[in-house]
This record gives sequence, C-alpha cells and structure tokens, in this order.
Amino acid sequence: MRNTLNILILLLTFCVQGQISESWNLNIDTYTHNSSNYASKFPPIEIAEFSNNDKVVLSQNGTLIKFDINGKIVWRKEIEACSQQRIFVDSNNDIIFSCGTEITKFDLKGDIVWKKDYKDTFSKKYLTFDAITTDREKIYVAGHFFHSKFICQLAINENGSVIWKTKFKQNVDYEFSFLPPIQITIKNDRIYILAHHYSKSNSFLYSSNLKGKKRQEKQVDFKIKKIKSFEKSLFALGHLNNLKDKLIFGKIEDNLELSNISEFELPRNLEYDENSTGWSTKPPTKEEFEKEYITAYDVNDFTFLNEQNILVIGNSSGKPWISNLDLKNGIDWNWDVADDRYFKFNNKHTRHYYVLNSINQVGNKYLVSGISEEQDDQENSFVKYVNLFVRQIELKK
Repeated sequence: MRNTLNILILLLTFCVQGQISESWNLNIDTYTHNSSNYASKFPPIEIAEFSNNDKVVLSQNGTLIKFDINGKIVWRKEIEACSQQRIFVDSNNDIIFSCGTEITKFDLKGDIVWKKDYKDTFSKKYLTFDAITTDREKIYVAGHFFHSKFICQLAINENGSVIWKTKFKQNVDYEFSFLPPIQITIKNDRIYILAHHYSKSNSFLYSSNLKGKKRQEKQVDFKIKKIKSFEKSLFALGHLNNLKDKLIFGKIEDNLELSNISEFELPRNLEYDENSTGWSTKPPTKEEFEKEYITAYDVNDFTFLNEQNILVIGNSSGKPWISNLDLKNGIDWNWDVADDRYFKFNNKHTRHYYVLNSINQVGNKYLVSGISEEQDDQENSFVKYVNLFVRQIELKK
C-alpha cells in the first residue's frame, strides 16, 4: 500500500542540542513485506545526482523518482523490484541501473535507452552484480558467483558492450566464506573494491588499474563499512569488532595499507529495561547485561565536513543515528533519538527499526536517506510496515 507522496516542510523537527535542522522530508515508498533480513542486508535506497543537482532515487520496492533540490517530484516510474540493486548517473546524465546480472540505461526522462543481461559473460554460473560506478563514459562493475571463492570485475562502454572482464579468487577458507563486493569506486586512475563479511569482523580491499590489471589486495582486521574520497586521498570508516563499540577511521594508501588509524569509543546506548524482553533463550541478568551488552551501533555512511570533522550516520539500537566526529579530539556530539513520524503502532508488542542509510553534501546542506520499519506481533508477527524516505538537513552554527 502506498500513500500519496508529499513533502513535509519540517523546520527544526529534530535537534542535537540545537545542532541540526530539517528543511524538508520526502516519503519515497510506503508498503509491507515479510522478509526477516530485508533492511539489514541490502541498502533500501540508492541516490544519484544529475549535472544540474537534481537527484534520482531508486527504492528497493521498485520505485524510480527524480526530484529537484527543493525535494519536489519531477517524475516517478515503477520498475522491477530488485534486492541487489545499484544506480549511478553518467557524464551524459543517463541513469545506469544494475539488478542481478542485468544493467539498464534510462535517459533523463526515465525512459529506457537499453537493457542487457550479462549472466553468460563468464563460464561460471550464478553471477550477481554487487557494486557499480561510472567514470569517463565507462561503467565499472564488481560482482560475485554464488558458492564460489571468485569475484569478478567488468568494464562496459556507454552502449552496454563489455570492454574487458576479469575474475579472481578471494583468499578465504572455503566457498561459503566468500565476501561479496560491497562498494566500487575510482580514485587516481585506479579501481578500488571493498568487500566484507556480514557477520565477521574482517574486510578485503582490492585495487587495480583501469584495465583490471596490476591487482593488489589487502585483508583488514576490522569491518570497513564505507570508503570515501576527500581531496586527493581515500579513507575508510568501520567497526573495530562485532561488539560495534568502537569506530575505526584511517587513510587508504596506494599499497592498500591503512595509515593514520584512529579509534573512537562510542557512548553506551543499550538499557536493560528496554532490552530485557524478547530473548529466544533465558534473558541475562541486569549485571550480565550491563557487562556484555553496552552498545549496538551500525555504521552505514559518512561525509567530510572538513579535513578534521566527519558526519557518521547509521542505526543506534533501532533508532536513527548521527554523530559528529572530530578526528583529533573524538565525538563532538552524538544523536540517537527515536523518530516515530512513520510508525503505525506504539505498544509493548511492537518492534521498531529505524536507520539512516546514506548521506551526501548538497551545497551547505546534507541529503540523508533511510528506512523505517515496524512489526506488531499482535496483528501479524510476519508482516513489517515499511517507509523509505529522503530528507535534507542542515547543521546549525
């Protein structure tokens, strides 16, 4: 079920000691689903930017929307819903959309230019594209093969023809421990690929030249959640371990070594009274809980405010999370306040999950996307109510 899309002009809707204001909020999709790991496994929204600063957003529910800098809808298209989806805008303002093994090019109006399936590109079967980017009128793709240690890279021209392809084996123990690519980016004429395990605290970084050759790889002993460039360098942010009580930030050198590594301890965000119910086994005592269950943060994205400060976003024990991190002095402020604007239910039998997924700078403001889920055990324990949104925020001085 979808509600009519509208723009809520919400000034000062939520604050971090007067640090954040919200200028508009756009509801992208409202619907239900019954998947147990829907929100945690795949990005719910992908956003790309046109040359005039308009944006295109792709939801995991199969909605493609173009909106302007004021959050107003220009057009809306319904396309195939796809969990493993990615989107980019190329130098010609065409939209590049990947879904499984297919890539589709849409024009500025959202009409299909071409659509191609690359499932037979390699002799190996069960190919899935995981990450995609564009650079100099070429499309670069990274993917994996199910039940295989191999991952692959492709370069595709603007007409959809494969320029080159390559595959290589990951340094993992066995097939089921493969790490699918999470992100691909281009920096200083090199391709960088990030891969990490969903549950383990290790990551792999790969790099190659723009022809997929002279490959380097590096295993990192913490979970990198995002790599981003600032000025002439590439940086990584992630969790130290599965406890998720510390952030790790570092610079990625040309040889994939991480330098200038900093650790930041996150504030406690779990309380016994709020988390003592719903255990599948015997719940811990309050003493056990306070000793072992202190933090539950998930990092999804970050952006640079300047060379010394970054904004980190994600999830804080089921609540939307934003943190202003001073790279020299630690956390400046940390916001994780419940936001119930989308929730249908509000009782002790309802489980809420609210996460910020991406952040990008737009002038002196910031565009964030996210997902709000709720599940009411009294109504239907298998149905989740979902809202996907994009909103613009501003940091107050």
